[in-house]
Amino acid sequence: MTPITRPPLRGLTLAAIVGLAALPLAACTSGDAPAPESSAAASQDATAGAPGDATPTPTPTTPALVSTPVDLDCSALVDPATVAAAHPGLSPAPVPEGADDDGVTTPLERVAAADGTLCAWTDTAGDTITLGVAQYDDAGLTSLANELVATSNWVPTYGVEGYFDVTQGVGRAEFLPLPYDVVLESTAFVEPGSAEPVASQVVVALEAGGATG
Repeated sequence: MTPITRPPLRGLTLAAIVGLAALPLAACTSGDAPAPESSAAASQDATAGAPGDATPTPTPTTPALVSTPVDLDCSALVDPATVAAAHPGLSPAPVPEGADDDGVTTPLERVAAADGTLCAWTDTAGDTITLGVAQYDDAGLTSLANELVATSNWVPTYGVEGYFDVTQGVGRAEFLPLPYDVVLESTAFVEPGSAEPVASQVVVALEAGGATG
């Protein structure tokens, strides 16, 4: 068996090797070494060095809606006979009045503030359908569309970009036959398809341009 030959220590004299071997173990943990700084003190120093009056990142603001008054003929927007299968006996009704005092502007209140057209009908089941049509500039329509993407549910069957949700038992369809923003609300709208017969008729009327009063 061939003996293992260890490589010689290079660069050290015999006296140096003996001196290293004689060093006491305590030399490895000298009492003169500075104690590590406590984590609390380090944290305090780091905090003291941080600026205390940093400017917060500004929150983007929604651009103001620029509207054009809209005066449309409600009877030309919705034909009761055409939607009789879904809403029998549909007849004109007074538009619900009064704004909520909770500080939140509803879509229909927004239409009223934009001098838009508001219409309402009641069917034989006692359900009321409320319609609002407003006109905004391109920036306003883009802002509304972005808000709907974040807060509502996209619907592909209204013929234009459309959304639907239900809040406290009231279904709301909102869609954008440009340059208009249309809002439809009713307790009869329990899912997107419930609003489709009326929504489709309104889109056709607006695109045909025959609803102008």
